[in-house]
Amino acid sequence: MKFLKVLKAFVILVISFCVTTYAQNLDEEFSQLPDSLRIKILDKDAVFSVQEARDLVNFRRSMGDTLVPKESAPDTTIIPKDSLFGTHVNPLIVGTEVLGLNAFVWAWDYWVLDKSYAHTGPSYWKRNFREGWEWDHNHWAINFYGHPYQGSMYYATARAGGYGFYGSMVFAALGSSTWEMFCETEYPAPNDLISTTVAGSMFGEVLYRLSRASYNGSKVPWYRHLLAFALEPAGYAQRRVFGNRDFYTGWTPIELTVATGIGSRFGSDYRFGGEDADELDAEWNDRHGMMAVSLEYGRPYTRVRRPFDYFTLNFFGEGGLEGDVLQMDIMGKLVNRGIHGRGHWLDFSVNLDYDTFYGDLATVSTLSLGGAMDIALWLTPNLRFRVMNQVYWIMLGSADMGYDDIIQEFHPDYKPDMDSYQYNSGVKYSLMIETLYKRWRIYNKTTIDAMKTIEGTTAEYGVSGWDFLLLNNTALEYRLFSWLDLGHRLDTYVKMAAYSSEYAEPMSRRIHAFSWYLNFHLLGS
Repeated sequence: MKFLKVLKAFVILVISFCVTTYAQNLDEEFSQLPDSLRIKILDKDAVFSVQEARDLVNFRRSMGDTLVPKESAPDTTIIPKDSLFGTHVNPLIVGTEVLGLNAFVWAWDYWVLDKSYAHTGPSYWKRNFREGWEWDHNHWAINFYGHPYQGSMYYATARAGGYGFYGSMVFAALGSSTWEMFCETEYPAPNDLISTTVAGSMFGEVLYRLSRASYNGSKVPWYRHLLAFALEPAGYAQRRVFGNRDFYTGWTPIELTVATGIGSRFGSDYRFGGEDADELDAEWNDRHGMMAVSLEYGRPYTRVRRPFDYFTLNFFGEGGLEGDVLQMDIMGKLVNRGIHGRGHWLDFSVNLDYDTFYGDLATVSTLSLGGAMDIALWLTPNLRFRVMNQVYWIMLGSADMGYDDIIQEFHPDYKPDMDSYQYNSGVKYSLMIETLYKRWRIYNKTTIDAMKTIEGTTAEYGVSGWDFLLLNNTALEYRLFSWLDLGHRLDTYVKMAAYSSEYAEPMSRRIHAFSWYLNFHLLGS
């Protein structure tokens, strides 16, 4: 018994010594932190301010922690004292606001712009209920840029009212369906309902996140509030009228780069029925200016707790004397699971993707749902390799027919414009490979769309069949300064079509372009 007492006392002594030593070391390491943060850091239930969260992140980085931010770290979500976070604006009020927005836009179109489609009334409403929905072929930019932006207004009204991603999407569907049924002389269109609701919710969530980031904090200058309003006017007005239901995100990494440069296009090729007809696209062998904007919200390896906790937004534009190209892609994660540690990660996710290719070469859009596998490895301290595979179901796609000159031979009254496209469904595959070595970055992304015409969606004189689009971008960049890269990129655009028609034989278009550019890092590292 005496031996056991001595052993027990020895164990207690050892434990006390270890605890004391650990506390001294911990206190020494934390000495650079403010007293308030030193107390909070030991409290698992503590809520950190924005500045405290930043101080903690910088401290952990200085200690050599490569896992910033840690999944086990305290949540840096801050609920302001005046916030109504956790509550919702009455759904009847939100619904009335959505309908009121429709009424305002309709009145503007009717009384100010005198648009013919706005001269609707009971006779058109009865027809819509009696005859149902039809696919429309309004100008491509209206259907695939305008309608999603209109949907983002419906979405923002609900989102700023305290509703989540999916709940706000319901209100976007309400706004779209009532507009289609009651605010136009045209038949209600299923394509408008899908793009306004789904793509509109994607637009809305992106703008909501960026707007919230602009006023993220207790004291922000007036110009950041102006930016928040410009990004999301409906949501900002909702917060002002019915109170703020947002939270401050604390440390939210945002990477923003803008690239600008010049280059030349070459290898223009137009083939119809297996015959070379280069002269039809000779104008594409010209000089061009380019601009690209890339935004990454969040980190690719962090846990997605809410839809679009991680998203990417990319714009790319080429403008030459004879032709223009505009690309836009939004990808947001809905859910994900993975492993992350010491700069490596393996991430599986379910994503929404909205991709558009707009210009003289081709006009294509894809609204897609699918999955991705993202792998990154630090092979050496100076060498990182990353590869990401994405596979999607294209729930709604569109593609221009590309047979305008041929159709005119058979139908002289045919007038080609941006209404000459049909709707498709199909699959999308994307492969991205990135290598980082010291100051060098090598990047390649290949995207392939394979789409089949949805029956009954062809435009006047349209034909149905398969459309294929291949986009490839290869880039080499060298980091001159922490804020500036010098880069060179090679782009390839290929559009192919195979339609079932007596005159629409297989067709293809191909263009290459190279560009030299400067890439400016405006936010992030």
